[in-house]
Amino acid sequence: MKAKNAICLAATAFIFGVSFVAQDAASVYVSPFTFNCLRFFVAAVFLSALAFGLDIFRKKTGRPTEKRSVKTLLIGGALCGLALGAAITCQQFGFMDENMTSGKCGFISACYILIVPVVRLFFGKKARWTIWVGIAIAIGGLYLLCISDGFALSWGDVIVMCCACGIAAHILLCDHFAPKCDCIKLTAVQCLFISVASLPLMFIFETPSVEAVGNAILPVLFCGLVASGAGYTLQLIGQNGANPTAASMIMSLESVISAVAGAIVLGQLMTIKQIIGCALIFSAVVLAQLPEKKKKDPPIA
Repeated sequence: MKAKNAICLAATAFIFGVSFVAQDAASVYVSPFTFNCLRFFVAAVFLSALAFGLDIFRKKTGRPTEKRSVKTLLIGGALCGLALGAAITCQQFGFMDENMTSGKCGFISACYILIVPVVRLFFGKKARWTIWVGIAIAIGGLYLLCISDGFALSWGDVIVMCCACGIAAHILLCDHFAPKCDCIKLTAVQCLFISVASLPLMFIFETPSVEAVGNAILPVLFCGLVASGAGYTLQLIGQNGANPTAASMIMSLESVISAVAGAIVLGQLMTIKQIIGCALIFSAVVLAQLPEKKKKDPPIA
């Protein structure tokens, strides 16, 4: 994996990890569909304006612009938006289970790092042994980091596992469409799809109010501009040409960063067990990025 890809994906993990604090703050005032509709609408407007400005800049400076298929952009944005929207919605509804904790939800959601390479096997794409060892270490680390009171299966767990499947699907779809589309425009279409899809559901299942939206405006703007706008764009740029399995492992650092952010911002200090979990996840990511030894050419007789 190139340094550019790794840096973009690590930045994505950092942004997503920090955004958990904003999501937690917004959930006090607005329900899931309302939050998704507003958050992704802000992101779509921001990214559309950015893409339009960049197109004008390229034309004025005489820089060549690649002609991309609008059909591929729309299909890719819709499919990526469908996978991501389903994942986020499942995650939010999983919290409605009284047995669900944020730690357990984080652990189950992060299991996408195991789902991605398994799905790729069906397409004839094998992962190196270091990837599989890294996944095993990361799963152990995620358990230590997120699970504190044992693990008992409930209906909420099944819904959040659907979230993990949605995230895995999103990563694989990004891997397919990122090289074929402008990353900023693809992210804009993706965000617009989620916002539009959430709009009718917001009025059918929830009762949004101007007062509630006003109270949640700061976290909505942060998640819209930074997490959804910058974060998913960086993910697409980082995944462009990168191994999606290795990419998913780097993005699993999100769990570590969210724990650290919670400790710093919310005063949720980590235990020794959680610190060991963070160390295991970090070591797993490093292991997955180690270059594969090249086979030496046989000596010429």
